[in-house]
Amino acid sequence: MAQEQGAGSILAVDCGTVTTQAVLLDRVNGSYRFIAQGSGLTTVNPPWRDIVIGVQHAIEQIEDVTGRTLLDPGKDLITPQQDTSTGVDTFVVTSSAARPIRVVLGGLVPELSLASAIRAVAGTYSSVEGLIVQDPRRGMTIEEQVQVILDHQPDVVCIAGGTDGGAAVPTLELVEAVALACSMLEEERRPRILFAGNKSLRKHAVDIIGGQTEIRSVDNVRPTLDSEYTHAVRAELDTLYREQYLGKLPGIELLARWSNLPVLPAAETFAHLIQYLWYLDEPPKGTLGIDLGAVNTTLVAVFDGQLFVTVRGDLGSLEGGRRILERKGAEAITRWIPAPLAPQQVMGMLAHQEINPGSIPETTEELWLGQAVVREVIRETLETARPGWHPGRAQMRAGLTPQFDPILLSGRSLANAPYPGQVALMVLDAVEPVGVSTLLVDVYGLAPILGAVARLNPLATVETIDNGGILNLATIIAPVGVARKGETVLSVRIHYEEGGTLDVEVPYGSLEVLPLPAGQEAVLELKPRRRFDVGLGGPGKGGKRRVRGGLAGLIVDARGRPLQLVSDPEERQTQVQQWLWDVGG
Repeated sequence: MAQEQGAGSILAVDCGTVTTQAVLLDRVNGSYRFIAQGSGLTTVNPPWRDIVIGVQHAIEQIEDVTGRTLLDPGKDLITPQQDTSTGVDTFVVTSSAARPIRVVLGGLVPELSLASAIRAVAGTYSSVEGLIVQDPRRGMTIEEQVQVILDHQPDVVCIAGGTDGGAAVPTLELVEAVALACSMLEEERRPRILFAGNKSLRKHAVDIIGGQTEIRSVDNVRPTLDSEYTHAVRAELDTLYREQYLGKLPGIELLARWSNLPVLPAAETFAHLIQYLWYLDEPPKGTLGIDLGAVNTTLVAVFDGQLFVTVRGDLGSLEGGRRILERKGAEAITRWIPAPLAPQQVMGMLAHQEINPGSIPETTEELWLGQAVVREVIRETLETARPGWHPGRAQMRAGLTPQFDPILLSGRSLANAPYPGQVALMVLDAVEPVGVSTLLVDVYGLAPILGAVARLNPLATVETIDNGGILNLATIIAPVGVARKGETVLSVRIHYEEGGTLDVEVPYGSLEVLPLPAGQEAVLELKPRRRFDVGLGGPGKGGKRRVRGGLAGLIVDARGRPLQLVSDPEERQTQVQQWLWDVGG
């Protein structure tokens, strides 16, 4: 039922790992608007073991707010709409509540086949638990390869390696190691095998596995040394996730019966919305979306209409901190906190957050810690995503973030920060945008939902966004170049639509917040110094740009790219505190 539906009310639900959210959209004065929202805990796990209970609780909140009856006495959805106060015409559901697929990757050369496999898996709800390298230079024995599988007991082992018609012996030795590991596991714990290497070896791989476990062959992720093909692996893992994980959530069958679309992975619908935003304007810059969940982080980039999706199933605002702590140490997190925190304190706070996922920070230090985790989760997700991008004309300078406009932010940790400036600063520190861009914030949690709605009724998505469903957070100006601290690098003149002008000289190393309230428009006149680029044609090139105000105003980030934190802990804390003060956080 993917065809566009007639005009009518829409009830959409997003079932996350921790929170389930229901949203009602309807026509008001001939245009779609966000009407009401309800939320509750996702009830997949004990003691409920039924995802429908959380959905019903969220819908009941909408009923309380609107006075509209959406569920009958038996708690079944009333559809289609019967009158203005009863029922709903369309229902859609998205979810990220199923656990990610646990994957071990095997390949020959880390910089080639393994790197391609990692990027392929990164576009799905999967977490890479371990790597097996069949490369004599790395010195990994067959015993060590087998032990990786025995230790992690993954759901899937994805084997890459060998260009088509290329290396045979080392690739088959890798398959033999996987087969040996499977033989040492109980039958029900054996992983599926996904062979994505040299296509001429597919039959040999099947023979080696010998029926011990299921093996599927897909197109080689690295068919030649200078080409990469990740689609087939992603499609296979996506299908597995839908059928074996998302499709088997307790109670999901009832939601599927209610829905006008199949139950959709939230990352897929979020990606659809970001691509949709790009096509609305088809800008020369890229479009970026960040959906930060409790357990998963989805990062979507669009360049020249081409979609690039990265899902970190092992990183989110809730569990990401512990994983970063284990891999990188406490300083990777505490460097963003304007106060001293010992590693033991960090560990204790993160453990408390995991045990109490629905809680809010009780102290300023807990708030700062959570926001520091957000920064590192986004930065690490970007590190995974960047190598697979093809930004083309959106790339201002090698090694820096491409130009993005807009950048859409979604997720409770971003939307529910106490001050808008804190949200903007988290994104500036994590993404390090360049040039001129607009930050949009999804305060109502609509983004994945609107991506699903767009498949049925694109007009409803566009009108909901235009009518305030997604808000402008800030306009960002980030000049690129190097100068001495305090040296003027940019002149800004703001011509306010309601009258008046404001002239500002921006010094290097500063973070300036200029007044431009939400709903107001202005024309910016930018004059960068000779060595600085604001994305208007090259170093020293200025120009005019019409912008719209946001919750955090107009922010000029002249701290430099890449962003530099001072090494001394006390000086760094002072530096970070000053940035928070600058943005009103």
